[in-house]
Amino acid sequence: MSHCIEIRNGKASFIENGRKARAWHRLGTVYDRPLTVREALHGCHADYKVALQPLAMITPDIKREMDYGSVMALQLNNAIVPKYMATIRLDTHQFLGIVTENYGVVQNEDAFKFIDTLVTGKMADDEHTPVIETAGVLGEGERVFITAKFPEQIILDNEGNDRVEMYIVFTTSHDGTGAVNCLVTPIRVVCNNTLNFAMRNNSGKLSLRHSRNVMDRLDLRESENAEFVYRTLNMYDIYKNSLEAEFKHLQNIKLAEQDLMKILAEVTYEDEDLKIFKKSKDVWNRDISKSAINKISRMLDILDYGVGQDSDDRSSAMWLINGITSYYQNYANYKSEETKFDNLMKGEVTRKLQKAYDLIQTYE
Repeated sequence: MSHCIEIRNGKASFIENGRKARAWHRLGTVYDRPLTVREALHGCHADYKVALQPLAMITPDIKREMDYGSVMALQLNNAIVPKYMATIRLDTHQFLGIVTENYGVVQNEDAFKFIDTLVTGKMADDEHTPVIETAGVLGEGERVFITAKFPEQIILDNEGNDRVEMYIVFTTSHDGTGAVNCLVTPIRVVCNNTLNFAMRNNSGKLSLRHSRNVMDRLDLRESENAEFVYRTLNMYDIYKNSLEAEFKHLQNIKLAEQDLMKILAEVTYEDEDLKIFKKSKDVWNRDISKSAINKISRMLDILDYGVGQDSDDRSSAMWLINGITSYYQNYANYKSEETKFDNLMKGEVTRKLQKAYDLIQTYE
């Protein structure tokens, strides 16, 4: 029985909650509790990014140049293969697979975030929610799996009263051989074989192609996406009782203009500018820096006219959270795409969204 788990620098890329019987292969790091997103991502060595790179064909002329110890850039440009790309692992530069130019990469961190939000029903990013039971990297990074368990027994929608202990399994591939899959299963995945077994034995399965908009489909902050995912996984009762309730809760919190401005200032202003605001209670105080004023002005524009802001719940907490998210995802300037990714997934933006969410709770 092959586990196919990556062995990296002599250590297995696998973690598990060891309160139950250990995985048969006895590999990886064991915790005595369910794992946080950050622990699991780092512990199973899945904290790497994947990128698309052009493919080039080694023509006879290029091969001849290589044999002489040189490669002509012009020849390489002419040798690029159209419509196809290579997926590579950025930390090791390991080649993972060949895909089309329309392939959509699902970063491992996004996969971990998705499973966390799916299980907890939380609107705000919270990297410290303990939900993950097992996680691992297969091959040389071509495939990643995550297993999470619900805190309580779940009721499957197919029968209405079928109370069972089930796992949610999320798997994504980086080599073009498979889709993004999420399923409800009684199988606790610990290796490649148990993953394949779980894929065949499930009570609900979501499967998405690695298209360019795959990440949009995985965004559970969109109520339509969340409802679709929970229905597909036969978990609609959970959606009705938790995530949908959270959406409605945020929609029902109405913010006065002064409260909305206070939250924006607390989220947007930093250091001295924030001190000035807290003392003066004036968002437009003349002592606040021009760059900070411009940023909050831009954010107000996005709240009114940005992507997805043409809704009927204007001035609601939901409207505010969506607007702040839209600003940082679609309009804010970053030094590089990598910086943008880091900030959105685990950095300053995550902190700001959590702060906005926490402040909103004070207006219930």
